[in-house]
This record gives sequence, C-alpha cells and structure tokens, in this order.
Amino acid sequence: VDVSEPDFNGWLTKRSQWLKDWRRRFFFLKGNKLYFSKNPRQEPHGVVDLSTCLTVKSAEEKTNKRHCFEVATESATYYMFAETDKEKDEWIGAIGRAIVRYSNAFTCDDDYDEEEDQ
Repeated sequence: VDVSEPDFNGWLTKRSQWLKDWRRRFFFLKGNKLYFSKNPRQEPHGVVDLSTCLTVKSAEEKTNKRHCFEVATESATYYMFAETDKEKDEWIGAIGRAIVRYSNAFTCDDDYDEEEDQ
C-alpha cells in the first residue's frame, strides 16, 4: 500500500472492533481510503473504505471520550478520538471532503436528463 503523500495524516486513538479497547494508531487518509498502522513508518495493517461511508460525526456522548468521532460505513462503525477539538474537527472535515469528492465522481449527472426533456 502506497501511503506516501497522503491527503491528511496523524495520530488518533481508535477503538478496536472486537475487544473494544482503545489503541493509538497513525492514520493516513489517501483518496477514499483511511489506512492505519502502529506508527508512521510501518505498513498499514488496517483500512476503512470511505466509498461505503454513510456518516462522519462527533461521538463524544456515545463513547464518553473527549474529541471523539465516528466513521460509519455500511458494514461497521469506527470510533476514534483526537488529542484536541481542533484535530477532531480537522479529521471530520478531511474525511467528509474525501467522501464527497469520491462519491461525486461516481454519481450520474441528473441535470442532463432534465435538460433533454425540455
């Protein structure tokens, strides 16, 4: 996996899917994939496919963790928290932009049909 020149990257603490414990991981946002590894120099050992992402939003109340947010896909919901509110907002913004950018690339242009009918 080539994570050189990511769109956004940094440390987050992620809740593991099975054991539900919190682990600090280094995240790389590249295109519509959110990769994570144990440190910036290691090959990523996990990925969240944002092409199936439904929402990215604050999750502090759900988890009782400060600076926490969730990334919900069709198959799973991932919880992670940043060190500061600013970092949390930056991550939500970056992931949100990636979702929008890559979902638009694959949607049909509905305006085209409307113009044809006129």
